[in-house]
Order: sequence, then structure tokens, then C-alpha cells
Amino acid sequence: MVAGDSARIASYGRGGAGNIGKDDPNRQYTPEDFATPTLKSDHYTTGRGGTGNMAKNDPNHPELARAAQDINPPVHRDFEGPHHFGRGGAANVAAPTEEEAQLNHEKNKRKSDEAKRRGSNAAGDAKGLVDKGKDFLAKLGKK
Repeated sequence: MVAGDSARIASYGRGGAGNIGKDDPNRQYTPEDFATPTLKSDHYTTGRGGTGNMAKNDPNHPELARAAQDINPPVHRDFEGPHHFGRGGAANVAAPTEEEAQLNHEKNKRKSDEAKRRGSNAAGDAKGLVDKGKDFLAKLGKK
């Protein structure tokens, strides 16, 4: 970049030279710029790979593909009892005091309650597996 050049270099995507370009400081973003795109290919993946994770895309019902791919991040839980750090060994075990354990229990309860309000369970899944299946089948029935 030449001194005095106001353009910033920006990285897009996961990396690689093809994902680097100049950032336009004058660009005005709209909510549509941040909307999740619909899948347009005939098939899509619902996992890390493998034939069992391939599904046929129904262009008339893009919400089905979106629902099959959506995941929520796991809920972080504070330790309420002894726990391991590192690779093992007695020196890598820590136990909270009774007071810390009680505070962590209360924090975890609040986090779980909040996650339930948002539609996540304490393990961090969007819903339990059975509930996910029911929701997915309900969406299939709306055709």
C-alpha cells in the first residue's frame, strides 16, 4: 500500500490470496447484506462430510435446508466439582471450594434457563434430538 492511500486491505472467507482485497470505506451496508443466503445447488451437506450427510435440496422449500444446517454454539458451563486440566495426572485436577461450587451452580442454572428461553439446551444443541426431528418432520409436512 502506498503512503497516503486510504484503502484498507481486508480478508474475506477462510483465507488464501483469493480472499484478500481492498475494503471500500464508502460502502453502506444494508440488512440484506447480512442475510443468510438460500442454497441453490441440487444437494447440500448437513454434517462434516460423507454420503450420509448429503441431502436433496427442494428449491420450493429453502427453509428445510436452512433448518437442517443450523446449529447453536454450546453453552459454557462453570465447573461445580473436581475437574481435569491438561493431559492428566494429580497435578492437573482442580476442585472449587464449596462457595465457588455453589456460585457456579447458580450461574449454570441461569445460563441453562437463558438457553432454554433462546431455544438451546444446556448441552448447546438447538434442541434435543427428538425435538429437532419433530420440527424437521413438521416442516416437511407443510409442503
